[in-house]
Amino acid sequence: MELALLFVLGFTAALIPGPDILYVLRNTLALGFKQGVISLLGIFSGWLIFLGLIYLGFTSYFNSPFIQVTLSSIGGIYLIYLAYLLFKKSKNHINFSQSQQKSFSLYLKGLLINLSNPKAILFFATIISPFIQNNLEVSFIVLLSALSLAFFSVILVGTFFRRFITNTLFDKIDKICSIIFLCFGIWLLYSSFQTILPLL
Repeated sequence: MELALLFVLGFTAALIPGPDILYVLRNTLALGFKQGVISLLGIFSGWLIFLGLIYLGFTSYFNSPFIQVTLSSIGGIYLIYLAYLLFKKSKNHINFSQSQQKSFSLYLKGLLINLSNPKAILFFATIISPFIQNNLEVSFIVLLSALSLAFFSVILVGTFFRRFITNTLFDKIDKICSIIFLCFGIWLLYSSFQTILPLL
């Protein structure tokens, strides 16, 4: 029963709009199924790092104000930078019948986007940890399966709707993505400020 609840929790949480799933969906729409999966692999690697920290018992270190402020600031600045790149990007001329972009670049950006959100490790540590005290390895597999299935479902949906996308529509998608990245970046910087304010 706990494993079933963990699966539902992971699947539902993965579908909540955020930088990770937005990055995968955008790349799927722009570049296709394969590139969407490669983007997911970068984010999947971030999940493995977070779960590895939980497994090794390092999550308590992330409760210190200094670590929180540092990670939130870095994450916020990185997301704002991505928002800037998308917003200033010239009009798209994407050939939706084919895609050409280096796979490693997509993978690395997915990993950095996932790791740039320090709130993710707090999600794993505070919400997920109580469910994985027993059968730790099995719980990790169930959670990773739930997260991956949710993201893979988004990739399939994006692949289906890709045939209806035009360059004009994708220009608007880029602008929406930039605004959402900007909001998440500002939120992280605000969280950083709220953490450090009592210490001043």
